[in-house]
Amino acid sequence: MPKAKELLYVVTIESLYMAFMTDGKDSRDAIPTYDPDIYQMDNITELGIAGNITTVTKWASGKMFVNASKNSNFTLNLTHVALPQEVKDKIDGVTPEKGVSFETADVKEYPMFAMGFTAKLSDGSRIARWYPRVQKTPAEETFATSTEESEVPDVSATFNATPLLYNNVTVADFSEVRDSALGITAEQFMKQVIADESQLDLLTAPEEGSTP
Repeated sequence: MPKAKELLYVVTIESLYMAFMTDGKDSRDAIPTYDPDIYQMDNITELGIAGNITTVTKWASGKMFVNASKNSNFTLNLTHVALPQEVKDKIDGVTPEKGVSFETADVKEYPMFAMGFTAKLSDGSRIARWYPRVQKTPAEETFATSTEESEVPDVSATFNATPLLYNNVTVADFSEVRDSALGITAEQFMKQVIADESQLDLLTAPEEGSTP
């Protein structure tokens, strides 16, 4: 039976990925470019994904004629162990001097970046996903005292994923079990940010006998 027809379920979320837009924001004229260094972090406890769905219905002749919906953005609630300081500074859009960064009450637009993850399915296959246009949402912080019990507290962060200006894409979703994947792996998918259909040629299965 083809894997695409099997009842597979998510066993665990695995790695978190972040790739920062080269200029900190995208444009209507071109697919955004991202820094070549993609951060891969095995630090996820949980990732909650909430959409913002708008539904449009139209009735005619006593029947529902149109039932359409759209999702304008996603709220990504990340619970993790820690983020590298370098990543946190890039998310905040700060360039510290002598280890110090400042925050003011002025209006501020946080830099945009791509955020993604991989997850393992029950048969060992993987799914992978990129949100190509993400920004930080300011959140509350809590610092607590340590206790005698050894415990590593979780840290929460909230992000907002919105459509790219260039093509309105909010999510690029990949699954190894789809028939059309043709030998492409989640690892290959996450080596670059896939943000447009024109970039699918970047995804090719390795030739037999070669190293992926």
